[in-house]
Amino acid sequence: MGYVFNCPTRLNFSDNAAEDLVLELSGAEGGSVLVLTDAGILKAGIAGPVVDRLQTAGFKTTLFGEVPGNPSVNDVDQAVAVAKRAGATHLVAIGGGSVIDTAKAVGVLMTHEGVNWEDLQWGRAKISRPSLPVIAVPTTSGTGSEVTHVAVIGDSKGFKKGVVHPTIFPDTALIDGHLTLSLPPHLTAATGMDALVHAMEAYLGKRHNPITDLYALAAIRLTSQWLPEATRNGKNLEARSAMAQAASLGGIAMDQAGLGLVHSLCGPLAATYHVHHGLGIAVLLPATLAFNAPEIKGERWENLRAAIGLAGTASPEELSGWAEDLLKEIGLPTRLSELGVKKEMIAEMAEDATRMVMTPNNIRPVTAEDCASVLEMAL
Repeated sequence: MGYVFNCPTRLNFSDNAAEDLVLELSGAEGGSVLVLTDAGILKAGIAGPVVDRLQTAGFKTTLFGEVPGNPSVNDVDQAVAVAKRAGATHLVAIGGGSVIDTAKAVGVLMTHEGVNWEDLQWGRAKISRPSLPVIAVPTTSGTGSEVTHVAVIGDSKGFKKGVVHPTIFPDTALIDGHLTLSLPPHLTAATGMDALVHAMEAYLGKRHNPITDLYALAAIRLTSQWLPEATRNGKNLEARSAMAQAASLGGIAMDQAGLGLVHSLCGPLAATYHVHHGLGIAVLLPATLAFNAPEIKGERWENLRAAIGLAGTASPEELSGWAEDLLKEIGLPTRLSELGVKKEMIAEMAEDATRMVMTPNNIRPVTAEDCASVLEMAL
């Protein structure tokens, strides 16, 4: 079977993001750098030293620190306006997926005069030119947005819709575990589970290929080993660095091979109950693994089993229990009812899940009845 693998993003696994950012911008002296981030990153003191280092290196630097947790086209427009006033030639995104996706959108719109992001979301315009250079500096270990060619932004009615195009890949992903040291345990756990599920669904999805398998299994191995320690002991730099790498490796696998039923179910779950994405993904994992277990066979099972550290005698039917034990170990809920989910909403969420673009990529064919069964199992 033929396949294509394309991840042009340069990966810089760094021990000093501020210094390496200056090196990454070498040759761009005289340019204007717009740094995008959010209020939490500013308050945590993560962005300040990076901005200071850019300024001392002689770069004209402008800070936009108003990216919200769920950015909309209006937020993108505000950032574009700042970028234009600053005459930005390069964009640096310091934050999680929301900040990075906003920077990706700004980068595209800066080279497409007269086009707004909603035009691209709904096909009224097409991307026809390269983006401004974007350097992504993730501060969480989960979304993998720093290595993907999609930007997910809310439209004018609040519907989160992705735009997919090769020019959306960041030029560089600057990955430094130091920047995640202040992430609290509950966010460490939730974002880490997002990274794990990206890798697992990429590995088990129908569009997997030999290259994505390498990235996915590496991410699964790192997350299984280091997520509990990163959650327990957030100052453990080895654990933080391992999780930062896992998020990017899993992001590459997910971007190239696609996702599956966990993410399909989480879409309507998050829309209905406004659950944090990583938390929703985490709680849905055990029941989804139980559903998919009959299709996880042969060498693919053996590789997955070894990556998560299960005994050689273990069977795929034990995956669900393993996932539930992991959730308990990192302090996350294990049931949808703990998130406020009501049984009467299951049928509607199940029907919505069948329309999600990830559903056909799931290792096992899925009907609305199957989705309802998985949701009830997770309840």
